[in-house]
Amino acid sequence: MQALRKQIKESFFNPILHLLPLLIFLVVDDFYGMTMAWKISFPIASVLLIYIYFVYNRIFNWHLVFTLLFVVISLIAGLDTLLPVKMVNNVLIYKVVVLASLLVFLLFRKPIHKIISPVISNLIPMSNNFNELYRVIWALFTVLSFYVAAYLVVSLSIRDNALYLNFLQILYVCVLLFLSLYEILRVQIIRSKLLKEEWWPIVSDQGKIIGSIEHLTSLNDEKKYMHPVVRIHLIDKSMILLKKRPSDDPESPDLWDSSISNHVKMGETIEKCVERSAEEKYALNNFKFMYLSNYSLDGRNEKQYAFLFVSCLQAEYKLNPTTPDQTKWWTPGQIDDNLEEGIFSENFKIEFDLLQRSGLLESGKCECTCRMREVIYQQTSAVEKA
Repeated sequence: MQALRKQIKESFFNPILHLLPLLIFLVVDDFYGMTMAWKISFPIASVLLIYIYFVYNRIFNWHLVFTLLFVVISLIAGLDTLLPVKMVNNVLIYKVVVLASLLVFLLFRKPIHKIISPVISNLIPMSNNFNELYRVIWALFTVLSFYVAAYLVVSLSIRDNALYLNFLQILYVCVLLFLSLYEILRVQIIRSKLLKEEWWPIVSDQGKIIGSIEHLTSLNDEKKYMHPVVRIHLIDKSMILLKKRPSDDPESPDLWDSSISNHVKMGETIEKCVERSAEEKYALNNFKFMYLSNYSLDGRNEKQYAFLFVSCLQAEYKLNPTTPDQTKWWTPGQIDDNLEEGIFSENFKIEFDLLQRSGLLESGKCECTCRMREVIYQQTSAVEKA
């Protein structure tokens, strides 16, 4: 759960934190001047940079871009003190510089996205971060645009305008504060919802984790992602326990398949997934299993990197009442007779061949002294982590 929580925080990072030093610089400068703005905002930017490095290391390069942006904008704004001719109003100089910077981000969103993406860890799906950031940039650009426009109108049209300009500054700061608090609350709510959803790792053709995605998004996306799955065959008296997939199954509807199969969740080891699946499906505690092989399969909605396990039936199994799947014991002969009849899943066809070649489907009873059960009980839990 801790690994998943960190993954969600990195995948849905609060965009306000990227812009916080800049916002503080602008607000403090309005009320206390640029010198005080630098004294307050630069230490905050430094502390925030260190915090991101140690807590959100995989998005550090992404945050570093905005730290550099803040430094550049504040230094450019500071050049105003060296100019022989001042702008219409010193207060607007910093806002205009920020507006120009935000406009560059908005106009060149795709090129910036393309340039930045390679320097960010591919273990983090950045689509949420990019979308949320540009949404906040749009909101900030709108607020600053209205403020600059209103400030110019009041400055040029009202002679005794000090009271009105002060009111505009206070209103502007209140809007920025509301925007920041709203984003903080919004991100926390979204993170809480995401924690309740199921996230799947995305793996390479070699089984290495390269990203993650929410499972419903993966199944409904046009692009196929490869996910790690565990598949366990229960064997007893040379028979294999199979279950019939429900008609609404996204991959193998109404087909006979392995008795236990499940997707590995983000942050979960292969071993823990096997134990969880045995418990959920058949209430099998202290489940003993043996790793047999792994293979990949391009399915209807996803690609699977499957870890295949076998186990002798060590206790009475019972279906979870919430998953009343149809189950049946099959002999190797019955499977051979029906293998090309279109009633078995593609996964099982691959696995049946692996089981036959392994020599585990032997005739006779599966007693405690049988070869497979001996191996299963002796084998240590040395299952590789995904």
